[in-house]
Amino acid sequence: MTTNQEDLHYYFKLKHNIQNDSELALSKLEIEKSLGQPCTEIINFVDVLSREPLIEFVSDANTRTQDFITRLPYPGAIQGYQIRTSPRDCISLATQITYFREFYVLTGSDRSILHELLPGVSLEGMQIDKETRLFDILPYVQAFTVCKKEPRTLLRILPLHTLYEPSDFICRLATKTEHVDRMFQESIHHVQTEIYRPYSASSARWFKRIADFMDSREAPQLYLTHYIFGIHGKFFPRMIGAIMNSMNISKGDCILDPFCGSGTLNVESTIRGIDNIGIDTQPLFAMITRLKTETIHWKDEWLKKNIEQLLQNIQVNLESGKFLHDDKIGKLDNSLLPKSLMRGIRKDSLAFVGIIKSCIEEGRYETDDKTAETDLQNFCKLPLAYWMRSFLKKQEPKKILQTYGEYLWKMFYSIYYFHQFENEICKFKMGKADVYTHDVRNLIETPDSRIQQSEIDGIVTSPPYGTAIDYVRDHVWALYMLGLSENHRRLDEEHQIGTQHASRLNIAEIEEKGEDFLSLPEIAQRPLTAMVQNHRQDKASAFYRYFVDMRDAFEQMSEVLRPGKQLVLIVGKQQSVGSEKGDIVIELGKTMEEIGRKKPSDLEYLSSVDIALQKASQRGAIPTEHVIFFKKK
Repeated sequence: MTTNQEDLHYYFKLKHNIQNDSELALSKLEIEKSLGQPCTEIINFVDVLSREPLIEFVSDANTRTQDFITRLPYPGAIQGYQIRTSPRDCISLATQITYFREFYVLTGSDRSILHELLPGVSLEGMQIDKETRLFDILPYVQAFTVCKKEPRTLLRILPLHTLYEPSDFICRLATKTEHVDRMFQESIHHVQTEIYRPYSASSARWFKRIADFMDSREAPQLYLTHYIFGIHGKFFPRMIGAIMNSMNISKGDCILDPFCGSGTLNVESTIRGIDNIGIDTQPLFAMITRLKTETIHWKDEWLKKNIEQLLQNIQVNLESGKFLHDDKIGKLDNSLLPKSLMRGIRKDSLAFVGIIKSCIEEGRYETDDKTAETDLQNFCKLPLAYWMRSFLKKQEPKKILQTYGEYLWKMFYSIYYFHQFENEICKFKMGKADVYTHDVRNLIETPDSRIQQSEIDGIVTSPPYGTAIDYVRDHVWALYMLGLSENHRRLDEEHQIGTQHASRLNIAEIEEKGEDFLSLPEIAQRPLTAMVQNHRQDKASAFYRYFVDMRDAFEQMSEVLRPGKQLVLIVGKQQSVGSEKGDIVIELGKTMEEIGRKKPSDLEYLSSVDIALQKASQRGAIPTEHVIFFKKK
């Protein structure tokens, strides 16, 4: 084999837990943009193993390279991709790509090329002879060597995403830090060496190991600090990583999500070393996003000590029972919740949730930094926000403390795992995250100089899916109990894009074909008119408000984006509204394409990809995501 730069072969093996073939378009886009070269599909890795140049690594001796390459293939239309191109920094590539379980690079014995592939990595101890040999170079890099016709080296590289996404399972299964430690080591060992271990398909967890969860077809979504809080309609993190790779976003750039929700893009950007901005109109979501990106910097011992102290204080209050005998419990008014939300609320549970909140706010924490203290208090409030409805309506005080403590510790485990990964596998070069509670319809006035000066290098966002999800109502009890809203109806009606409670005054605009109505593309006008004609004024009003708000949002996003940079929008493809004459179908995806490229936004439409959601149900779920790529002219 010659050592010309054009002679290197790259083989990318897809993850086995990809939802379905609809995601393959993103995986191909990711790898082609990352390497800047078109790729060729690998239908079955047996095909490339049976011919030059990989056939020389097929062996029946102790080191069987083919067993590594063929284990756990994606069971769909293809198993991976191959590219022939010049040497690339594979360490950097391993920190970025998300759709691939592993990739292989074939080269010779030239140390200069190997150092170009693995910059800064020691290659001492590697040798090449007639026997196929395996060398561990890094926790995520191995090398196979053999010399039959000429010296060859095949690097096996595990993307970091493959190594840290099992933290989703680990945080769910662990009940103490020792469990995290053990499963962390087992998960790394599994992907490195356990190529012959059979997968246990049993649904029972008692005798299952972390390796069984890793080998299942369930795709982890809440790894690292994504675990801290999830909301309906959240991003699939793997998709966001791939989209950023396809946009060529890199260190030194700043990426924006003006509908940041629970902060998926912000976490993904931060751990990739990319500065990012998250914006949401709902203060709870802004708080969640800030904490997900801030807590990865916290020292786990400090956090553990403060959690233990807080839970001990709450336990003392529970055991005293004083709050249950307080005269105020029978006279609870709307100081915590408005009367409209008091129906079905257990008063003893409401009082105990108030005690937990007081313990958090009045506790003494080991820090002199007021910002860190506020963040820590908000971190400890998140389990209340997550379980608030259940706490207030279903659980007695003793059960509330148990549920609260379990979730708080699992949030801690996600941070503890992150530090274990950094200590033993790879240190992340972190990006800076800035989070604001603000309105995308007035984006240019966000108190951030990069937005005000139109210096945003990319936007990836997912607006509300029409009127499919009531984000305010879903978290209304948490908004009041955490002091984040004084009037949830005003928050919904005035600030929430996609509100289901828009004013019916909008109907006159539709019927009279007002200026705002005519500013919408025809694909938006048609279903609005049909809804009014079929006596669905409530839905017509809500969708009209949604389309007009999204028109304004596109204009603002386009204004803050640098010329030539991309905006990627992820939205449900379709939504239906029932009527006496049949369903009225709203083509949300196509409508957003038209609104985005219509003046004044005037974005250039590039392409779109449909992603079928594996867990979508027939009732109430958006079955298909529509991913739209725009570029600012």
